[in-house]
Amino acid sequence: MAGPTTINGEQLLIMISDGASPEVFSHPCLINTTRGFSLDMDVTQETIPDCDDPDAPAWKSVEVDGLSMTITGAGVHDIASSAEYFAWATSGANKNVKVKQNKAGGSIYSGAFKLTAYAEDGAARKGKVTVALTLVSDGPVTRADNS
Repeated sequence: MAGPTTINGEQLLIMISDGASPEVFSHPCLINTTRGFSLDMDVTQETIPDCDDPDAPAWKSVEVDGLSMTITGAGVHDIASSAEYFAWATSGANKNVKVKQNKAGGSIYSGAFKLTAYAEDGAARKGKVTVALTLVSDGPVTRADNS
């Protein structure tokens, strides 16, 4: 039996542009424990009646109306990043972002994203502050092979 080709969590990189020309993408230090993404679909549903048997349960038809990608990341807080992420969150600006499966045969997803949530938490006595953030695509996201 052949098993799946897997990827470790640290090989999923959330790479954010520095906005320079040419752009340089890097994985921020504050996303150092968990990271992930989801492709989300807005759908409309319509119930289609059975014309031959109107009393029968009708099947639903589903149409995809809109697409978006949501990226999440978390980690032990990197205090040097606070000002940059506060400025991004409060500006409402887009940044170019890549989600890179950093393994041969993986994928790279690219697009413009807004920082829609930024939270610092867990400041218990002697504990380390953690950070969690959410990015949402603003426009199309493309996929390419990571060779």
